[in-house]
Amino acid sequence: MLKEPKTNQFYCLLIVFLALLAYSNSFQNSFNYDDFHVITKNPSIKDLGNLKNFFLNPQMGSGLLKETSGYRPLLMASFALNYAIGGLDVFGYHLLNFLLHSICSIFVFFIALFFLHISDEESPNLRKNQLTALFAALVFAVHPVQTESVTYITGRSSLLSTLFFLISFWAYMHYGLTGRFYQLFLSSLGYVLALLVKESAVTLLMILILFNLLFPLGRTWKRRLFSICPHIFLTIGYLMVRVYLWGSLEYYPQPIRPLYENLLTQLRAWVHYLVTLAVPVDLNVDYDFAVSHSIFEGGVILSFLILLSLAVAIWKMFKVSRPVFFFALWFAVNLLPTNSLIALEDVVTDRWLYLPSVGYAVIVALAAEWLFRAKVRIKSRASSLVFIFLCILVVELYGFATVLRNFTWTSYWTLWEDAVVKSPNKSRPHIALGLALFRAGHTDEAVTMFKKAIQLDQRDGVAYLNLGYIYHQQGKLEEAIQASQKAVVLAPRLAPEIHNNLAMIYLQQGRKQEGLKELQRALEARPHFARAYANFGDFYEKEGNIDQAIFCMEKAAKLEPEYITVYKALSRLYEKKGWKEKSQEAHNNFIKYSSLGTHVFLGQ
Repeated sequence: MLKEPKTNQFYCLLIVFLALLAYSNSFQNSFNYDDFHVITKNPSIKDLGNLKNFFLNPQMGSGLLKETSGYRPLLMASFALNYAIGGLDVFGYHLLNFLLHSICSIFVFFIALFFLHISDEESPNLRKNQLTALFAALVFAVHPVQTESVTYITGRSSLLSTLFFLISFWAYMHYGLTGRFYQLFLSSLGYVLALLVKESAVTLLMILILFNLLFPLGRTWKRRLFSICPHIFLTIGYLMVRVYLWGSLEYYPQPIRPLYENLLTQLRAWVHYLVTLAVPVDLNVDYDFAVSHSIFEGGVILSFLILLSLAVAIWKMFKVSRPVFFFALWFAVNLLPTNSLIALEDVVTDRWLYLPSVGYAVIVALAAEWLFRAKVRIKSRASSLVFIFLCILVVELYGFATVLRNFTWTSYWTLWEDAVVKSPNKSRPHIALGLALFRAGHTDEAVTMFKKAIQLDQRDGVAYLNLGYIYHQQGKLEEAIQASQKAVVLAPRLAPEIHNNLAMIYLQQGRKQEGLKELQRALEARPHFARAYANFGDFYEKEGNIDQAIFCMEKAAKLEPEYITVYKALSRLYEKKGWKEKSQEAHNNFIKYSSLGTHVFLGQ
């Protein structure tokens, strides 16, 4: 049985300390990307009474879209607890993300130490094993590719699922040595929790099968088969729940790209990931990764040859180093859910590397340990010191790159300005930067960005939606109507926003019936749409129906507590009713939230 020496505590503290140095400049970074529809605009997380409903209704994962990216109740529960404690103060969300990442890094240390122990039983060298495991954990902890999982708040799905995944695997490994039933129970519980965060955790079953095949640990086949049975039954049960809640295991009713083209593209994507891990430069929140259409493309052929060569090399490692062979398969198996047969909207994204990169970190550490033992130690003490210095330099460079990448994630503006530079021919970065520019008051530059996005992709309805909104603000009502009508055809998922915008235009033109009908359509598409309720309230106030206006505004405030315009209206409406205390309370809320919107969107 593995005994944990007290010196491990020092190494764990060192891991957390160095990770803190790398992420110390990220705790006030603004919400970004999917954070808006998952957190800031999602009324579900703003009521702790919904905790149970997260497990029953997968559509509560977004405040804007009916479709979500998966069944992730524990993830949404974590956001609800964050909101209950600190509202939309970003510090609490970043702090929890950092703590999860730190704990994951510590588990990487102990998992690497376990494999070094079982591979070095004849002449164990505790200090050597600890330093090797420490190097693996630090490579994982401070690698800049992790910023999209740690600094990006919604990236928590990778952090939380990986934590439970590692807990389950760690407990299962120890059960293999001790045979203690509580460890098998802990492994099973960790697996369930991982699945309740992110569906891709289903790969743990394959990882455990590989572990049983490669590392018998003196166990019989019957004992190994028995140990895997709980995880098999849990996998079947989870898939049945998914089918019951979703009606199928697929996210998208129509394939995003043909299977043939997707497979060709994934050959290049896998090489992209390997290069990104080895040389993490030009990281990007929105890669412009072209789809491959022919097997005879140069990039496809080169990627195939690279992957084939790596596969042969890894197979040869089976007899030389089973841990290296195992963690190479760890990387491949855990990348399959996002980069294989299933075509997802994004071809590549850094946060998909979080769990697979555990394999990369351990292999790097094992390679360094082999190099030191076989090539360096036998030469001289000076060469050993130089080697140790180089390992420290690798960690330092990774950490410095992480600090720089965190600056890019400072605000919505800085993040998407970086993406536009790195993906100049992709529409989505231009749309996002246009939104940031508009929120900062640079309306003309925002319009330019939206027009550029349309030029790059004429089917992108989001650009038309935002153009329509700006044209309305500028008083260009006919242009606003034309843009909105195009948007409703091209972006049906955002129909509530489009109908709401059209309603405001029609009401401004005096077309009351058409405007009210558009507002009703917005609420039919999204019953919890605070903006539509607020616009109903504004209409009723102008019509002199104060009671109905108050009802609508209060409904909007309940659905979106940070919607400052509502409090300004409520203060005015309460004053008309003679309710001075309530009017003052609404005014206080207006002051409380007045600076939050800019901070949430643009950072400090």
